Order: sequence, then structure tokens, then C-alpha cells
Amino acid sequence: MKNYFIAGLAVIILVLSSLLYKQNKTSTPKRFPALEEATDSEAEVPLLLYVFFSKRNCIDCMEVLQALNDLPPHFVVRGIVPKSELENEKELRQITGAEFPLIPISNKYRRFVPWYTPMIIGVSPIKGEIIFSLPGVPGEKEYLVTFLDSLYGKLYPIFLKEKLPE
Repeated sequence: MKNYFIAGLAVIILVLSSLLYKQNKTSTPKRFPALEEATDSEAEVPLLLYVFFSKRNCIDCMEVLQALNDLPPHFVVRGIVPKSELENEKELRQITGAEFPLIPISNKYRRFVPWYTPMIIGVSPIKGEIIFSLPGVPGEKEYLVTFLDSLYGKLYPIFLKEKLPE
């Protein structure tokens, strides 16, 4: 009976430790490594937008990149692409139409790579918190501009309050 108890306790410890390990390894952290880009903007408080995409994404889905090219200066847009595609950046820009700076997927962004691309991730400039994730789908171009303008109008007072010391 004592051996069954010890074996059961060992199984419970093993299961709990594997669950804790899985939780720590697979959960997406709430802070995005984006704070250095916040100083690149002319705006007082920018909204940082990171777009994960690839040249292999559907052409209709890539129309969101055109909308991101034409955003006002209070939106700081960065594209995150696979390193292998960034080697031929001119071809990538020609295929996708991206005019914003491109960053290779490095270790600091690897935990944030989405299952579906293109994916737009909105990040707070002060704390680096992820505000939203929005997939790029066909026909989203008009919606995206309206959504971002509305969102920024609501977030600006919050960002300003976070930026100003008390």
C-alpha cells in the first residue's frame, strides 16, 4: 500500500511539473520588445504596429500592408519577416508593397510569431503591452484604417496619462 501511495505521489508531481513547464514555455508574455521604436516617431505618443508577414501570404491578404503604408505619423509601423526572405529585401518589398522598415524574426520576437500571417499586433509605447492582434484578411483595408483611427482616439488620453510623471 505504501508503494502505491509513493508511486501515485510521484505521478502527481510529474504531471504538475509538466503542466507548469508547458505554461511557462508556451504562454505568450504580455510585454512586447518594442520600446526602442517608440522614440522614432514625431508624435507625442505613438501607437506601435508590428506586422508579421511573408511573401508567401495570399495576395488579397496583403492589401492591409498598403493601408499601413499610408497611416499618419502617430502610428509607427514595423514589418517582421523571416530572415531568409529579408536577404532579398528589394524583391520582398516589390511583392508585398511594404514601405515601412522590416525586421527579421529574431529570438526576441520568436515567442510572438502568430499561427496566421499577416497579423498586425498593436503595442503600447510606454509599457510595451500588447493591445490587440488583428489578422490581415481580404477586404480589411477600409476597416483597418477606421479601426486604428478610432482606437488611437480612445487610447491617446490613456497613453498620455501613462507618459506624464505624477
